[in-house]
This record gives sequence, structure tokens and C-alpha cells, in this order.
Amino acid sequence: MSKMAKNSLQFMLARRLTVTVSVFWLAGSVLAAYSMYHEMQEAFDNSLVTTAYRYAPLIDDYLQRHDGGSAQEVLPSPAKGEIRTEDHGDGDGDEELGEDYLMYQVREGGGGLLLRSYNAQENPFEAPLIEGFYNEQDFRIYTAVLLGGTRIIQVAEPLEHRREALFESVMAQFLPIVLLIPAVIIGVIVALRRGLSPVLRVRDAIEERGEGNLQPLELDDAPEEISTIVTAVNRLMEKLDAALSAERTFTAHSAHELRTPIAAALAQTQRLVLELPEDHPGRIRARQTEESLKRLSRLSEKLLQLARAEAGVGTSPTGENQKLGATLGLVIDDLERVADGAGRIAFDARSATALSANIDHDAFAICMRNLIENALKHGSDQEKVMVEVIGSDTVRVSNAGDAVRPEDLDDLTSRFKRSNTKASGAGLGLSIVKTIVGNINGELTLHSPRPGKPDGFMAELRLRQS
Repeated sequence: MSKMAKNSLQFMLARRLTVTVSVFWLAGSVLAAYSMYHEMQEAFDNSLVTTAYRYAPLIDDYLQRHDGGSAQEVLPSPAKGEIRTEDHGDGDGDEELGEDYLMYQVREGGGGLLLRSYNAQENPFEAPLIEGFYNEQDFRIYTAVLLGGTRIIQVAEPLEHRREALFESVMAQFLPIVLLIPAVIIGVIVALRRGLSPVLRVRDAIEERGEGNLQPLELDDAPEEISTIVTAVNRLMEKLDAALSAERTFTAHSAHELRTPIAAALAQTQRLVLELPEDHPGRIRARQTEESLKRLSRLSEKLLQLARAEAGVGTSPTGENQKLGATLGLVIDDLERVADGAGRIAFDARSATALSANIDHDAFAICMRNLIENALKHGSDQEKVMVEVIGSDTVRVSNAGDAVRPEDLDDLTSRFKRSNTKASGAGLGLSIVKTIVGNINGELTLHSPRPGKPDGFMAELRLRQS
């Protein structure tokens, strides 16, 4: 059973239901105990009255046969433990019924003590000699006035016995509740887990959705309240998918359509630069125009790569692992032919022979080109860019230079986000790599400074193998 978060619906419902059930249960038990207390008091008082009037004829007969009795006479009542079930004609004959808690005194009209039970005190009770109940410090006493007031029987019961009996009765009622409350908590949690399982499935299904997965949610067994949410989410994802498709289509078409006129304009500008004399004032502006067109060409290329990445390019067409060593070598050779990469890339082609993963060659080339270009642009000219292949599924690209601030590191994979640098770039390279890696369920990890170094930057690309 997984641990529940304190701000989850399941935890809040479980807590509130448990508290509510426990409060009402305890309140009902308290009311039952209160009612039990009064009923037991009535039963105890009734036993005092019954005992007094049942003993009256027996005591009258005893006093007649013993010349009226005396203050020192004790009626031969059974002592503690002497009442057995055999006296009542049932049981096994050995079970004790326990101590006789009732005691009595027989007094004459003037207050003199005539008789008492074995467990009664020798001195007369302090209760007044009038019909009714009276509480002493330790006893509950009932006084029965007989024979026109000439004989009085006072039956007493220790209050401690009443309190003990009431306590045991209340404990017998509350102890099961104490044991049942944990069972109620577990039952509530289990019931809520089962009842909220459709909600949890909807939550998990929504969490699996993203920009690359906008398939409708399928929960046919969801209750009505949840099915309404599922329908609303599906409609929203349909609209979002349509909007994203339109955006990707526009970006791809725009980038593709711009490539030809940009290339033509760049070629004409470069030709103009060659035709203008060195001292011609328009040559400088032509150079500036050439650089601007080159940046625009690179931006259109990045936008086209981004559109392909967001369209879902990534996994191998065959669904199997592809040998990627040759592809990586071609990317590095191509980058070494440009001015930024000439002689600045350190790579051992022998380490890439085992490199393979379930990724399309074009998608892998796009990822590596962007990572290496990023290292060349932002790295120090004093050290080479290191391209390392670790095992059969991991590629690391690292460069020297200023370290990126920790608070900016996670934002570098966002679109058009660049670190604090003067190097040119559109801020799309790492975003493209992250999108493609997400399409293949791979992992892109950024480090700054480099592990084991005081400066620099490292991107680690971990690919998924089939």
C-alpha cells in the first residue's frame, strides 16, 4: 500500500471519515454509558429495597426466637467465598460467586441496634431513621421503616462496589471501540482506494500525456462524475493537438520555404562581396548582410529540426537497435570542415564501434550536431571539445569555459533560452535534443561545471536500447 500524500483527496477523505465515524461512535458510547449509569443505579437501589423487605419477615422470626436480639448479635450470613453454585442447585459445585457486598443493620424505633450482618460495621449507620435513601461517605443506604416505626432495617452497599461495577461495564463497552477504530481506519482507506481507483487511473493517464502523446483517455468503467472529466479532457486535448499540429506545420513550411530564398540571397550577397573592391564603402555593409543571412539560414535550419522533433521523429524505423558509430563519425567530420570546428574536436572513433540504440540515424545526427555545435560556440578556444562514447548507449560532449549558474542550468532546454554568453545562437539546440530524446524515452543530463573540473559544461546523452 503506497503512502498517501497529505494533500491528496484520498488522505483528506480518509482523515475526515475516520474522525467523523470515531467522534459519533464515541459520542454514542458516552450516551450509552450515561444511560447505563442511571440504569445500574436504579438496579442497585432496587436491590437494596428488595433486600430490606425480603429480609424483614426472616429477621422478625429470628428476633422472636431469640428474645428480641441484642446489639452484639450478628446474623449468621455467609462470609466471603462461602456462597457456591451448589447452594442454588446448578453448576459444578466448586465455582465461587464471590463476596456479598450488601450489609444491613436492624434497629429499634429509638435507634438502638438490634442485629447486624457479619460484614456490617458495629456502630449504627449515620443515615436518618426515615424511609428512603441516604448517601454516607462510603455507603449508599436504604432505610425501611416497619411495624409502625418500631423496627427499622437499613441495607447498605459500598459506593466503591458501585463505582467498580460501573467502571468495568464502561470498559467492557469502550475497549472494543478502541480496538475497532484502527480496523475502521484500515477499512476506510481500503474502501477509498477502491472507490477512488478510477480517479487515480485518470490521473495516471493524464500524467502519461504530453506534447508528444495527446491520445484520448479511455476509461469506459469510470463513474459518471469521472467520465465527465474524461470527456472534457479529451476535448481539450483534441483542440490542443490541432493547435500544435497547425503550429508544427506552419513552422516546418515556413522554414522550408525560407531556405531557398535565403540561400539565393546569401549567394548573391557573397558574390557582391567578391565583386566589390576592398576599399569600397559598400563592402562592409555587404559583409554584415552576409552574416545576417547566415544567422537566418541557421535559424531556419533549427526551426525545421524542431518541427521534425515535435512531429515525433526519433525511434528506429525497424524498431531495432541501429549502429551509430559511423553516423557520429560523419557528423564530427562535417563539423571539422567549418571554421568553428577545425581542429577543435577530440574524438576516438574506436570507442564508437559498440554504440547502438533504438533511434533513427537522422534523429541521432541532429542530436549530436546540436550538442557539438553548442560546445564549439560556448566553449573555450584553449581546450578541445571532448566527444566520448561510454559503453554502448551513452555519449558525452564536454567543453571548457565559464560554468553555467545552477539556477540557469535547468532552463537551458527551454526554447530560445541561452546562457549568459556573447556567442551567437538561437537558443534552440538543447530544446531540439531534449524533444528527440523524449520521443525515444532516452535521457539528457546537463552538468556545469564538468564532473571533476572547476569549469566548463557537459551534456550526457543516454539512449534507449530495444
